[in-house]
Amino acid sequence: MSRLGAAARTSAWVLLGKGAERVTRLAVIVVLARLLDPRGFGAYSVAFAFAELFAVFTDLGLNAVLVRELAKDRDGAPRLLGAGVVLKLIFSILSFAAAWAAAFLALAPGELRASALAATFALFLSFRVASLRWVFEAPFEAGLRMGAPVAIGLASELLSAACLLGAAWAGWPLPALIGAQLAALLPGCLLLAGRAAAEVRPRLTFDPALWGRLLRAALPVGAANLFLIAYSRTDILMLQWLADTTAVGMYAAAFKLTGSLDVIPLALATPLLPLLAAAFAGGGREEAGRLYRGAVTLACAMAVPVAAGGTVLAAEITRAVYGAGYAPSAGALRVLAWAAVFHFALYVMTTAALAAGREKLFTAYAGLLALLNVALDALLIPPFGFLGASWATFLAEGFLLAAGAAVLRRELGLPEGRALAGALGAGAAVAALLAWLPLPLWGRLAGAALLYAGWLWGGRVLPPEILRMVRASVSRGPFSPGHGGGPGAGGPV
Repeated sequence: MSRLGAAARTSAWVLLGKGAERVTRLAVIVVLARLLDPRGFGAYSVAFAFAELFAVFTDLGLNAVLVRELAKDRDGAPRLLGAGVVLKLIFSILSFAAAWAAAFLALAPGELRASALAATFALFLSFRVASLRWVFEAPFEAGLRMGAPVAIGLASELLSAACLLGAAWAGWPLPALIGAQLAALLPGCLLLAGRAAAEVRPRLTFDPALWGRLLRAALPVGAANLFLIAYSRTDILMLQWLADTTAVGMYAAAFKLTGSLDVIPLALATPLLPLLAAAFAGGGREEAGRLYRGAVTLACAMAVPVAAGGTVLAAEITRAVYGAGYAPSAGALRVLAWAAVFHFALYVMTTAALAAGREKLFTAYAGLLALLNVALDALLIPPFGFLGASWATFLAEGFLLAAGAAVLRRELGLPEGRALAGALGAGAAVAALLAWLPLPLWGRLAGAALLYAGWLWGGRVLPPEILRMVRASVSRGPFSPGHGGGPGAGGPV
């Protein structure tokens, strides 16, 4: 089987499995937001935002470098994975201790501090943010066989959702809710570790030379991830500081909707990293450029209907999902829906920079994004509240997208302008259909989806490489025997 076909099936696995996780998570968030009211939901969001600031220190860029090295060095996989497990365990323990110390120093005694302390256990168990658990996905990701991790992640999400909602309906306090949510992730974490050991048995040895080599490659990526975590949580923390917890709840309600769609660029970037790394290692710069340009085009094409739907349907969506109490968050959703176009493309761009060995470029991009977002938040939140935080995200990501495209132009080229124009044209048609078609919401969404897909496919908007990946995925599907992960799946690791 070609690596392009394997990449297509990996994307399909990630999109279907992670998509199901996000749908489950979004349903849980909707119920929780209604149970807790905007102030309680804001406190829940702040607790996880605080804990996730320390998540980057559990990884320091190691996981991405580990996937890249595993994709290039099959014979050294046991030694590489063993080094990754040892380093990640050390980092996770230190990060957990630092988070607890910071919570006692920075947060006043009470429910918010207790909630933040409970949320720090995500540093070991989470599959959404960097944690110890992530290292066990590396051999599957490098081998383009994501079936097992995705299935385990979905089962973990369902169990976690059941425990969280059961605790909420039982009237447990917020720290206990978070504890129940995270404790339910432990069985999946242990199962994933066992499957990873069956895939590649890690060689756990004292190997300072390899540790040093991995860390030297990882630290620029880790610095970039630190900036990205700071960037992604700045809006919530600065709203808490410059506005109030209710404003945090309004912004978080809109952000959770658009953020749940990260699974789309994730499905593209997961197979893209090992594919581009192998192309660069083999001197295939032209092939890498075609893959990069096609992936950026596809990312934008998949984000345009999000922007169109968010613009036209924001009020209906927030009312249907969260209830009338969250009606003001519709304004934030309109802005963040357009920011998703930039965000999807940036996901692909940063993956390409890492695959090309441009870790310093990745770090510079992330640092500028974080600093720019802080400056824009400080400027826009005082007069405009949570709507100002939304515009800060839009402006920061738009500026960095233009800068990233310019920097990577010489090495990988620019995305195809014709294809992007075609996607925008289709998006305008979708927006008109959603606004004026006299049908219920579900009918308009179905009609808009068919129109957009037909426009992209019939109008030959997507590049040939991407169409081949889509056909390969559809023709065999993500559940084909031998490609769902596990030791018998074949591949480079």
